[in-house]
Amino acid sequence: MSNTITNKVSGRMSSRGWALALGIGAVVLAAILLVLYLDRYRARTNSENAPTPVLVANRLIPKGTPGTLVASQQMYAPTTLPRKEVQVGAVADPQYLVGRAAATDIFPGRQFTATDFAADPNTSVDSQIVGTQRALSISIDNVHGSLSQVQAGDSVDIYIAVAGVVKLFRSNVKVLAIPITPGPSGGGNLVLRMEMKDVADFAFAADNSQLWFVLRPVVGAKKTKPDTANASTVLR
Repeated sequence: MSNTITNKVSGRMSSRGWALALGIGAVVLAAILLVLYLDRYRARTNSENAPTPVLVANRLIPKGTPGTLVASQQMYAPTTLPRKEVQVGAVADPQYLVGRAAATDIFPGRQFTATDFAADPNTSVDSQIVGTQRALSISIDNVHGSLSQVQAGDSVDIYIAVAGVVKLFRSNVKVLAIPITPGPSGGGNLVLRMEMKDVADFAFAADNSQLWFVLRPVVGAKKTKPDTANASTVLR
């Protein structure tokens, strides 16, 4: 009889021990999950609240207003907003306005976005260059860069092919105008903006090598890394 009672007591204590252990384990697991959740929440919150630059209109900008006028008259205020409040395609660089015009009425307090400004074919080339900047017309063909995909105001990376080697020639070059309408082959000219010191290099490259024109993203383009390719790098 005493053995039976002892076994029952031991069984109850063993069950209570397991229950206590499981309870402690559940508490520890809940604490770990809570810490992980809080860490992820803080990281997400910090990312969403990271200060992000953007241009905001400080007056009414009527549809059709040239971007150069918007920039020269400072019709905007550069500011920073939490990332979560920045609109998709937000513009932070005033240079983006060059060669473009307001595509719609832009009201005070509105963030500039890529869709607010469209390429302006009526913008003269000489109004888009200042100081040591120059404009040079470069031929382009359908194989090495289709004009059907390029608009005035776009930016391109230019690669040069010479002596069996292709390498980055210049990056982030602004297209000021496309003076010749592309024909069936897609060829024509681009008027590019460059520094005065680069004009001779561009002219020599255009006459003595093959140039490739690569479109860059309208907004948020990352810096192009220098790159060189030849037969051995392509075939390795």
